[in-house]
Amino acid sequence: MDFELDIKLLEKLCNAFGPSGHEHEVQKVVKEYGMSYADEVSQDRMGSVVFQKGNSGPKIMLAGHVDEIGFVITKVEKNGFLRFHQLGGWWDQVLLGHEVILKPSEGDGFITGIIGAPPPHILSQEDRSKVVTKDKMYIDIGCRSADEVKELGVRVGDPVVPHAKFRTMKRKFKEKKKNGADDEKITREVTVAASKAFDDRIGVFIILEVLRKLAEDKAELPNTVYCVSTTQEEVGLRGARTAAQMLLPDIGFAVDVDISGDVPDTEEIVQKMGKGVSISAGDGSMIPNPRFRRFILDIAEEHDIRHQAAFLKSGGTDAGIIHITGMGAPSVFIGIPTRHIHSHHGILDLSDVENAVTLLVEVIKRLDEKTVKSFTEI
Repeated sequence: MDFELDIKLLEKLCNAFGPSGHEHEVQKVVKEYGMSYADEVSQDRMGSVVFQKGNSGPKIMLAGHVDEIGFVITKVEKNGFLRFHQLGGWWDQVLLGHEVILKPSEGDGFITGIIGAPPPHILSQEDRSKVVTKDKMYIDIGCRSADEVKELGVRVGDPVVPHAKFRTMKRKFKEKKKNGADDEKITREVTVAASKAFDDRIGVFIILEVLRKLAEDKAELPNTVYCVSTTQEEVGLRGARTAAQMLLPDIGFAVDVDISGDVPDTEEIVQKMGKGVSISAGDGSMIPNPRFRRFILDIAEEHDIRHQAAFLKSGGTDAGIIHITGMGAPSVFIGIPTRHIHSHHGILDLSDVENAVTLLVEVIKRLDEKTVKSFTEI
């Protein structure tokens, strides 16, 4: 790849605070970076930020959602503990004992807390073997009364996110040699990243890097590209709906994390971390336009871009809304296989991210009016 990813930007995006409905802080980071490479910057009233490149031809929408899963405070107990509700889908088993960051509605800064529940020492043997559900948990910020909580500026409605920092690790992957014998192996040196909020700061990062690549290459585009950092995807694809209604795109891409089928007991998942950018054949929210998807696969093969097929039986992305906006827009989900999504710490291979940027740039350059029309002609 002749284009070096801005890993400092990815770190800044992932470490930023921004659960669903509270994306303002991270959107400021997005806007500050993207406006240097866009011809025009706009936004909708849901807080989604739109970077436009070009001003003629078919309208191409690339969406990455900027919100991360988190929590909202629903009650302050008399003894100072905080009850909460989820923003996005959390699995109960991943929560207990983890640190969280709370942004109080009054005052500056952040407050660190711990997700807790009744200690196992006081539970019956039967209860110890049961999963503790979220309604039995609380957030402990070190207070002993509701008055102490109030003095810290904490109120019902305040947002919370996992406390986890971005970091990278060097690894060596042994793989079968392409077109080689079954026993021929090569060693590939990679950089693996771990962080909260890859779902979907990695998608936002990719569309920003696509925007930068198009600007730095001074690419002559046969279309108008809209790179959109959408809001509130985790609670119902809401920002994508308003942004797509505003733009009425002719083509849609959702760029997001994908399930990685290389952890134990996920054999039915075909896409794997480190095997390339995933080009989804479908999920619970949409069926991609088959001619458009084939077009993307052909370009990946033509340019020897590392890629893989993908499919999910349930779940969805912003493409689920984009493809049914207006008269409809052929759309596809481009994914980065990521381990442990919807937890405090995801893990992904940055080479998959590089391949996603390269693929999207090459596809965009070829989406002229005739090509776009060919996807839906009967």
